[in-house]
Parts: sequence; structure tokens; C-alpha cells
Amino acid sequence: MNEVSMSNSRNNARITGVLFILGTVPVMVAMSLWSQSLSSPDYLSLMAAHSNDVLLLALSIMLMGLACAGIGISMYPILKPHGEALALGVIGFRVMEGTLQLASAISLAVLLALSQEFVKAGSPADSFFQPAAAVVQSVRDWISNGFYLFPWCTGATIYYTIFYRTRLLPRWLSAWGLLSLLLMLIGAFSGMFGLIEAFSPPQMLLMFPIMLQEMVLAVWLIVKGFYPSAVAAQSAKIEMN
Repeated sequence: MNEVSMSNSRNNARITGVLFILGTVPVMVAMSLWSQSLSSPDYLSLMAAHSNDVLLLALSIMLMGLACAGIGISMYPILKPHGEALALGVIGFRVMEGTLQLASAISLAVLLALSQEFVKAGSPADSFFQPAAAVVQSVRDWISNGFYLFPWCTGATIYYTIFYRTRLLPRWLSAWGLLSLLLMLIGAFSGMFGLIEAFSPPQMLLMFPIMLQEMVLAVWLIVKGFYPSAVAAQSAKIEMN
């Protein structure tokens, strides 16, 4: 086995594992600690009173977006021998996902600015602030509950399929990822079209398997990395070409 290739594989695996954690844990903690004002019917007033919480939540979403984009980039050397177009597709879809997450963070900053101006104006009952905030909130909900999921699921489906086929990772872990992505899409579509309430317990239940799977995947990549035998076969394939 090429020792340089194996070392690079281990480094890529560790970096990818860390990025998976950064793309999930900070935003989940932030949502549990600082999202209460957003879910309140009186969010237009409450956000101004909890501006630091809103900004911390926006920063955590930005971190998630950057980490998600980084996952596609860090996986590229591993995926390229199995199809450069597929590897570039993973980068493109995960960068697209990260860009949408950044847009979601910016929308939070816009909502906060509207909230602050609304409070400064004396919280008028009928003003342009309410419809403007409703539009921004609606766009953010669509981004958070739908739009970003499709590039994420497409990119993830590509690399889980490659992992399953090449045995770079245990097949049970790759199959778990593919099944979890399907459940998450069911939850996302159901929320988008009003079959279940967005971010309700049923939707969170459908999204939980992929969240858990990605944390198991992250730990596996950091501790064990990709299977040496699969990496060796990959290196041999590159040398033959």
C-alpha cells in the first residue's frame, strides 16, 4: 500500500469527520438555546430584546454552511478515483447547500434589523414591519425546511452510494445514511406541503436518523478512517491510470 496515499486518506477522513460535527452540533445547540424568540408569535418584538441570541444563532448557521461546503471539498480526493464528475458533483451540491445556509443566516440578520426598527418605532400595530417580516420569515422557512435539503440529499446520496459500492466504509453505515436521507426527504416534503407542521415532533423524528448517522459517521472517520483495503485498491487504480 502506498504510505503517502494512506496518510492522505487518514487526514481527509479526520478533516471530514470534524466538519460533519461542526456542521451539526453547534447549530443544534444554538437552536435549543437561542431560537425561542423566533418561534414566538410575537417574534418581531422579542428578537430585538434577544439580539445577542439571534446573532449567535446566525453565526452558528453560518458555521454550519461553511462546514457543509467543506465536506464536499475534503471528500473530493477520496471520491475522484471513482468518477471525477461525481466527485465534482458532490462539491457543487454541498457548496450550494452551504450557500443556502449562509442565505438563511443573512435572513436572520434582516429579521433582527426589522425587529429593532419596529421596536424603535413604538411597535405600531399596523405598519409595513409586519408584512415585511412575514415575507422574510417565509423565505427563511422555505430555505431552512426545504431548499437546502435537496442539494444536501443529492450530494450525500452520491457519496453514500460510492461508499457502499467501494466498501470505503462499512456497508451498514452507508445503507443507514441512504435510508435516513429518504426519511428526511419525506419529512421535508410533508412540512413544505402542510401535511405535518414544520419543525414539529413528527418531522424531527423523521430527521433524527440522519442526524444520528452523521455523528456516528463523523466518529468513525476520525477514529478509524476509510478501510485500508479499499484505499489500497483505489491507489492501485490511480497508478494503473
